[in-house]
Amino acid sequence: MLCRAKINLAIDVLSRLPNGYHTVRMVMMRVNFGDEVNVSLRGDGKITLSGSDPAMPLGRDNIAYRAAEAVFDRIGAFPGCDIQIKKVVPMGAGMAGGSADAAGVINMLNEQLGGPLTLEERLDIGQRLGADVPFCVMGGCALAEGIGEVLTPLPDPPEMSFVIAKPKKSISTKWAYENLDFSKKPEGMDIDRLAEGIKAGDARKIFSSMGNVFESVSIPAVPEIAEYKTLLEDLGAERALMSGSGSAVFGIFLDRGAAEEALRGFKKAVPDCGGLWLV
Repeated sequence: MLCRAKINLAIDVLSRLPNGYHTVRMVMMRVNFGDEVNVSLRGDGKITLSGSDPAMPLGRDNIAYRAAEAVFDRIGAFPGCDIQIKKVVPMGAGMAGGSADAAGVINMLNEQLGGPLTLEERLDIGQRLGADVPFCVMGGCALAEGIGEVLTPLPDPPEMSFVIAKPKKSISTKWAYENLDFSKKPEGMDIDRLAEGIKAGDARKIFSSMGNVFESVSIPAVPEIAEYKTLLEDLGAERALMSGSGSAVFGIFLDRGAAEEALRGFKKAVPDCGGLWLV
């Protein structure tokens, strides 16, 4: 199963809660790019996890493992399962690769067990695992509020292609939240206007309303983020933005051919970036 990553068309952080979580407002959408995850039931109560990335933890430190535990705890039975993950989405990119894997495990186990969990129950499991997991369980495009668990579905935006580029250096989400200055808001970011643009299918309104509050803290730590944004827009992107807390940057193209040309131009300009994809 392809567990599709997400990008943030806008993200704002409103406050820090006593429990360490943060209240947010963000618009997320899935992209046709992600890890390949397969799950199969065992019957002996064991959970095994294997993966293609040697750096990926294979026990409870992996959110996909904890997702399986949480499903079994919720249904009151523990048949166990084997989880195999072929990593494509890099860690520390701000694209919810791990959260998408966890959501995929939740949804696949529910299907294989005969559908004992409602969408609301699966969203609740996701919320307990991480702020991005509920959206990944639901998919599509959505306005996310609260700590990420209050989801308002939005229609798919106009057809777009994305060139995604990740610097070699990654960003820790925990570090980004700890160092973020909430008062530094991106110029022009308007999440309500962005949602209106998506509902209306108005690409120009979408592009002019985007923004990412984390850029103020992540760009000083990884200057390539700003360089990649500028390069993508110079190569014809309608808008370029960092996703999540970084460090991946995406450029949006309304024309697939223009995106393909930009991909070639980016490869030529930055032959040694950490990762480059056209989706």
